[in-house]
Amino acid sequence: EFFAADTNARSLADAMRGADVFCGVSSADIVTREMVKSMADDTIVFAMANPDPEITYDEAVAARSDVIMATGRSDFPNQVNNVLGFPYIFRGALDVRASAINDEMKVAAAKALAALAKEPVPDAVQRAYGGGKIEFGREYIIPKPFDVRVLLQEATAVARAAMETGVAKTPIADFEEYRDRLEARLGKGREVMRFFVHKAQVAPKRIVFPEGEEEKILQAAQIIVDEKIAQPILLGSRTLIRQKASHLGLELESRGVEIVNPSKSAKFESYVAAYYQMRQRKGVTRFDAERHVKTHNIFGMLSVAAGDADGLISGLTQHYPGTVKPALQIIGKKDGVNKIAGLYMMVLKNKTVFIADATVNIEPTAEDLCEIAMLAADHVRKLDIEPRVAMLSFSNFGSSDHPLILKVRKAVELLRSRAPGLAVDGEMQADTAVSPDLLSEVFPFSPLKQGANVLICPDLTSANIAYKLLAHLGGMTAVGPILLGIRKPVYLITPGSDVSDIVNITAMAVYEAQSLGGGGLPAARARQERPALVETQ
Repeated sequence: EFFAADTNARSLADAMRGADVFCGVSSADIVTREMVKSMADDTIVFAMANPDPEITYDEAVAARSDVIMATGRSDFPNQVNNVLGFPYIFRGALDVRASAINDEMKVAAAKALAALAKEPVPDAVQRAYGGGKIEFGREYIIPKPFDVRVLLQEATAVARAAMETGVAKTPIADFEEYRDRLEARLGKGREVMRFFVHKAQVAPKRIVFPEGEEEKILQAAQIIVDEKIAQPILLGSRTLIRQKASHLGLELESRGVEIVNPSKSAKFESYVAAYYQMRQRKGVTRFDAERHVKTHNIFGMLSVAAGDADGLISGLTQHYPGTVKPALQIIGKKDGVNKIAGLYMMVLKNKTVFIADATVNIEPTAEDLCEIAMLAADHVRKLDIEPRVAMLSFSNFGSSDHPLILKVRKAVELLRSRAPGLAVDGEMQADTAVSPDLLSEVFPFSPLKQGANVLICPDLTSANIAYKLLAHLGGMTAVGPILLGIRKPVYLITPGSDVSDIVNITAMAVYEAQSLGGGGLPAARARQERPALVETQ
């Protein structure tokens, strides 16, 4: 009755003629193509009868190309589903102990959904819906139910509206902290990564992206500057990057993203001279140097070495050696380091473990394993986690004397002599290493009473297999690889990395750059503000 109009229309066909919007919650197949054709330009049809709509999506778009069509069906674009509303409306209302759910809260929820639909869609959401490109337009005006960002934006908007309208009994004092709590509900991995994001935001650093023309890098750069995580430097053709950014609806340069074409850079000649000086006795001529420095990865490494950038993220379009080799040649290893290594942080619920070396050393010696363990332990300490190192093998404490076992056993001896204060044991099997009950009952002599949190694998094969199985079958979030032993932050991403992965690894690179160059929180205060990682020891 509220919506009844004083009209001469006496049929649905009459009512729809010239109408801008049809909103149906009635029964199937009552709207025809001719009715849709009779509507106004850029007409909106919400046919929400279930299980069958008033007119099918295919029929409506066949009637006219300018229709904006939505149904309640998941097999058509623009699914109108109450799962996008009630869980998050209640979440926001309950979190402020709202005494009512008023119209302002519901409007806030609707506007939050409308705003989210205009933002870039994460890779994970696109994969969940077939892998096709999803972007704001006629076929995407409503966020997807699997988009976890709905929780963060809608619940926050509802809670804020409840406060503004005076129905919140326990108002939220810090909405940034509230969003962190919401994100923690999505999994420990997201909670841990927010830790790095917040630390990065304290003192953003300049991070160079050699693959600056890639769409995922561009999308990540937008998030990075919007969240004030870093100051991105994109390497590539300025024209091409601007074209791609415009196509993706991104605003990069106006937000402070720097675009550098290596061959046209004012730094090019000085970088060529520096590179030639480094490599002239390694078979590199001056002509070679000019050609090499035009390569984005090499130019990016030189910018980090020169202090024009604080860190580098690369690997989206190439294999590890394409990033690791120039990093070693140009930036170099830290003093006293013989072998660099790759470390993964694996996060699941209330547990965090680190695995090395899954990316660099194929068949490490006992000496190499000792150094890998020391590098990994040092990095873990920087996160305010006390490392407990297990040197893994297929034997438990001398149950076999195979040469592969002897290598690990020797590495343990070396590690104990070189780092006497480090909690380390081995050789040991993986299940033994992470099981406090097994260690205390069967191997009470082991110092790893709480179980290990740093797992050093005997070779790259086992480490690579382990972290990938944990990530894909064990439900753990893999963060990395973190390149250990390099003078300045060089972080690797893989061809399958999502935009969120790139953002997260950038936050970690900034965090490391802060520790190298200052500008972060004082150590004592930083320790006080690290609950996310401390809880996951």
